[in-house]
Amino acid sequence: MLPLRLGKIVLAKSNFAFVGHYRRLVPPPAALSTQPVLQERLPFQALYERYFASTWRMLKYLGLPPSQLDDGAQELWVVVHRRYAQFEGRSDIRSWLFAIAVNVERNFRRAERRRGPLVALPSELHARHGDPALDHEAREAWGLMLGFVETLDETRRTVFVASLLEGLSAAETAEVTGLDETTVYNRVRALRRSFQLWIKQHRSEP
Repeated sequence: MLPLRLGKIVLAKSNFAFVGHYRRLVPPPAALSTQPVLQERLPFQALYERYFASTWRMLKYLGLPPSQLDDGAQELWVVVHRRYAQFEGRSDIRSWLFAIAVNVERNFRRAERRRGPLVALPSELHARHGDPALDHEAREAWGLMLGFVETLDETRRTVFVASLLEGLSAAETAEVTGLDETTVYNRVRALRRSFQLWIKQHRSEP
């Protein structure tokens, strides 16, 4: 029985080909290295080129609708451009960017509640414009993960994305969420179990 891997989550599977599809779905960028902090300050353009795909993925994971991803990513990088001079390198650049992504997604969600939800485009149109879900199994893998994320409250969703999908450390996740590290560890264990159960309950039978 081969493993099913979503970020740092590994599940048992039968004939459901998640692994290769997931890697095509969201290719892990070089940004997800184990280096704790950038040793030198990148020019803004280099920062943008290195981390844009990562921040787009963060917004997608956090639940920003596909129809708003382009606007959300643009807003995120406007904020980064405005605040980058204040970044002192005391924390990992990924956790700093993730905190901005959390705020951008939260603001978009609040705006959507005020105006009402937008009508979603058909999934095949998103695929033509860069949505990485290219075939049935990849779409199912993506849909299962996003479906689970939608069941979580804001804090648990942020912990799930930060720790289990983006690979931030417990300390970095605690910094982003305002939780202490012990609570982060407990939440991660509980979320891992819940996600495994969700997969078992909602995965299509081969």
